[in-house]
Parts: sequence; structure tokens; C-alpha cells
Amino acid sequence: LIPTVGVAAVVLIVLFFLSFGTLEYQEYGLNYSWVSETVEKTPYTGGRYYLGIGNHFIKFPRMVNSVLFSDDVADAKQGPALQSRTRDGLNVRLEVSFQYRLQFEKVYDLYTTLGEDYEPTFLRMAIEVLSTAATEHNAHFFFTNRTFIGAEMHDKLNKHYQARAFSEVPFFQLRTVHLPEKFEDALKETQVKQQEIQIASLEQKTKTVTFKTRVLQAEQAVKVLTNQAEAEAAAIKAANKAYCKQYKVTQDLQTSALANLVSASGWNTEQLLDYMRVRALRDHPGNKSMIRI
Repeated sequence: LIPTVGVAAVVLIVLFFLSFGTLEYQEYGLNYSWVSETVEKTPYTGGRYYLGIGNHFIKFPRMVNSVLFSDDVADAKQGPALQSRTRDGLNVRLEVSFQYRLQFEKVYDLYTTLGEDYEPTFLRMAIEVLSTAATEHNAHFFFTNRTFIGAEMHDKLNKHYQARAFSEVPFFQLRTVHLPEKFEDALKETQVKQQEIQIASLEQKTKTVTFKTRVLQAEQAVKVLTNQAEAEAAAIKAANKAYCKQYKVTQDLQTSALANLVSASGWNTEQLLDYMRVRALRDHPGNKSMIRI
């Protein structure tokens, strides 16, 4: 009896210790009972817990999980680039990657709906959503607005995962868009021509500005010359006016002096003229005077 009790005690101790479960920080867990084959609805986060005899954790990742569709064999983890068609019917291949994260409060719903092997379903959802989103835009829009399309795909995928995959998509990358080679070449040629037109237009505008600048400079130079000429004319006019005024004053003074002289001396006109001739000869430089006798 004692050995039986001892064995039973050891078994109970072992079962007691096995009734504890541990979750790492990066894990969620659901408490599963193999005795009753039931799962507790409330999920657990990282830590050590007493679950009960015969219970263990069904574990799920807490951190983000990456999904990559790429033609690069070394990088491709879930498959090659996604195949679809644009709205105008051209083939398009999309190399995309995104990161999803399970929603803690919906782990039980995830398990009861999709089970533990849920990732293949997640991938099929992503392929369907992204392939359908590609059909909403024409090929030219893919070539010129890839950032907008990437943001739109991210929004659609995130909403779909929240509604049907019990998770969220915090990050999305539209890595590469492959369109038919001839179409891409034609678009590139079109862009080159558009750039050439823009360059020619800018050069034309530059030359127009240059010519207008030269015209303004010439007009300004004409204004400067006109102002200078008007200033010089005004200066000459003022100088002439001052000279004439001064000359008139001088002549008036000489006339008054001569009149006084005639009045005081009693000379006649002939005598006055002789006096003026003598004075002119006196005031004239001797080396420049010549007298005829």
C-alpha cells in the first residue's frame, strides 16, 4: 500500500508541475484542456500560469509577421510576384510585402474559425484583395502614381484582415510593379519627350526673360541719356541766360557812364567816338595792336 501511495504522490506532483504553462513575451496563448477537449475563450500574454491538470497552451505569435511575394527566389518566402490585370487589360506583376499582427482580443475567434494553420488562408486573402485592387487602375496610373496605389492597397488589405482575419496590417510595401516591356518602353519614351518639351519651354521662357531684361536695360539707358542731355541743355540755357543778363547790365552801366561823360565834358558824338577809339587802343595788348598812320 505504501509503495502505491508513493507512486500516486509522485504522479500527482508530476501532474501538478505539468499543469503550469509558460508563454514568452512574443507569444499569445489559449488554454486547451485535452481532458474536456475545450479551449478557454480568454487569451493569455507572456508569463507563467497554472492551467489545470492535462491543460496546455496553444501558442500564437504576438509580434508582427512578414509576408513577401517576390520574383527574387532568394527573397521570396510566400511566393512569386502577384499576377493580375490593369483596368485597361494589360498584364501586371506586383512584388509586395506586408506585416500583419494578430489582434489579442480575437485570438480565440481566430482559433475557432481558422484553426492553428491559419497562415495559408491569410495568404489567399492577401492575393485576392491585392489582385482585385490592381484591376481598379489603368497601366499608366501604375506607372505615374505608384505611391497612391500602394497606400490604397494597404488600406484595403488592412480593412479586410481586420474584418475576416482577426488581425491588422500596420505596414505595407508595394516594392515593384512590372508592366509589359513594350508598354514601359513607350511610357519612358513619352516621359523623355515630355521632359524635352519642358526643357525647351523653360529655355524659351529664359530667353524671353533675357530679351525683356535687355530691352528694359536699353530703355533705362535711353532714359539716362535723355536726362543727361536735358540736364546739359538746361545748364547751357541757364549759363547763356546769366551771361546775357550780365552782358546787358555791363552795357547799361557803360551806356550810363558814357552819357555822364558826354554831359560832363560837353563832347559831341564825333569826339565821343574818338575817345572810345583811344580807350580801346589803350586797353588792347600792345603786342597785338597795329596802328596805321
